Amino acid sequence: QTEAARAGAARELEALLLAGRREEACEHAMGCGLWADALLLSSHIDAAMWKTVMARYAAEVSVAGSPLATLYSLFAGSGPGVLAPPSGATESPLAARWAENLAMMLANPTTDDTEVITQLGDSVRASWGACAAHCCYLLAETPLPLPDGALPHAEQPRLQLLGHDERQAARGFPSLHSIRGTELYAASRASLDPDFDDAGIAPGLLLYAHVLLDAGEADAAARYADELERRRALGGPLPDGFDARLRQLHEQLGAGGGATEGAGESYPAAGEGQLADGGGYPAAADGYPEGSAALAEPLAHAAQEGYPQEAEYAAEGYAAQEGEVPAAEGPAESADQYAADQYAAEQEQYAQEGYAQEGYPQ
Repeated sequence: QTEAARAGAARELEALLLAGRREEACEHAMGCGLWADALLLSSHIDAAMWKTVMARYAAEVSVAGSPLATLYSLFAGSGPGVLAPPSGATESPLAARWAENLAMMLANPTTDDTEVITQLGDSVRASWGACAAHCCYLLAETPLPLPDGALPHAEQPRLQLLGHDERQAARGFPSLHSIRGTELYAASRASLDPDFDDAGIAPGLLLYAHVLLDAGEADAAARYADELERRRALGGPLPDGFDARLRQLHEQLGAGGGATEGAGESYPAAGEGQLADGGGYPAAADGYPEGSAALAEPLAHAAQEGYPQEAEYAAEGYAAQEGEVPAAEGPAESADQYAADQYAAEQEQYAQEGYAQEGYPQ
């Protein structure tokens, strides 16, 4: 606008206000680009008018999908509507710069922003993958409910195991790092919120206990068995076949001389039930044989993916597929030291990536 045009717009605005026509004056200010006047006037009209002006201002002065446009839209009360794709598009405008938009929302909290962050995770899953989506879910403090085997994979809980996309690879083995990372997340959330739903981690903990036992870490496996027994005693939801698998773990620990709190409990007969299909963990019908020897496959897969601890097991002659664990050539590393080393390595990784350490279990 030229100086003369701005002066004319200001005179018209003044005339409307002299006549007591605030709403018209506000509309006039927006139409002439007098945003400071429009925002000030709307704040003295009502909340609905202020949100209208704020939304139009965001669309006028910022690029759709930019962090600034996102923040202004949330200030205007758009809520999850800020994620809506523009006409003719299929992807949310926030997806291209999802990390910056996420940072903007975290730095400037607004009403209902948790739901916006959660839905942002849904939006970026297809184009950026499960890890990007899981970043959003973690920061939205998404719970870990037990998967429902009766539902299709697309309708399973958003978050089951960190970094593992159950919706795309429901019959694949999760990495051991996914299980450990999810365990840390569940423990930190439960320490802050006793009602946090982490029932969905139970199958992963059971799988990890079997892997520890196959790797010769019977004491560590026994501690996981005790934790799983505690969850079972609480009577919360558990997947189909969980009791049979846990009984099997107790039997294997007992055969090796280990003792657990639930070793004397009554369990279903061997072979009764399997883990429910749809939960992201392979079942017998998918070629998953009985016994801890079946867990050689996830361990080998983890080694191929470059996970150092699992690769070390493979290099030392891991032979669980024959049901045997090779004897150690030197003194066996204690379970406590093993756990301490694992946690130290993960904490160092978190520190390198800039995550705060407060609240993580030792």
